[in-house]
This record gives sequence, structure tokens and C-alpha cells, in this order.
Amino acid sequence: MTVKVQVPHGMAWCTGGQRVVDGEGTTVGELWARLADAHPELMWRLSTETGDPGRWIRIALDGRKIPQENAKQARLEGITIVAITVMEAAPAAAPMGSKNPF
Repeated sequence: MTVKVQVPHGMAWCTGGQRVVDGEGTTVGELWARLADAHPELMWRLSTETGDPGRWIRIALDGRKIPQENAKQARLEGITIVAITVMEAAPAAAPMGSKNPF
């Protein structure tokens, strides 16, 4: 299933300047993994070492926030917009050097 994914504010540079990207998956977990393949520069900033959404990340499905502990299992059936936000003062929101600087 295809959904629109809103990239966190100020991080569109990681997606070639796109503030909204297309994503695929039946659950947020599947979507997260596919986004990591398509946009690794963005997703390594938003994910833990195991590939899960970081503790500073919040996800909303069609405007409805989902609990952090259930994020990966959340179903995307009937969902059109997945919004990813970074909590204020989170490390991912701070300017950082690129993991792949060249």
C-alpha cells in the first residue's frame, strides 16, 4: 500500500529537497524499512541501531498520533498520510555532519 510520508521539518535535504515522499508497506515497520532503503541519509538520523524509530521520533497516521511502543506494528490500511516528527531538542534535529560526507 502506498502512503505519503511527511519528512520532519528541516530534513528535506536528506530526500533531495522533497518535503513529502511516497512510501510502501502494510505496517509502519515495513514502511520504515523501505524508507531506510530509499532514503538512508534521512533514516539513519531517525532510527536506532536496530532500525527502529528513535525515542525522539513521533509518528502520526492521518493526524492520529500512535504510541511509540506500538509504532512498528501499526497497520497502514486506509491511511493516506504518515507524518514523522522529531521532538524538540532531540539529537536528530541538531545539525550534524553527513554519515556519507562525499
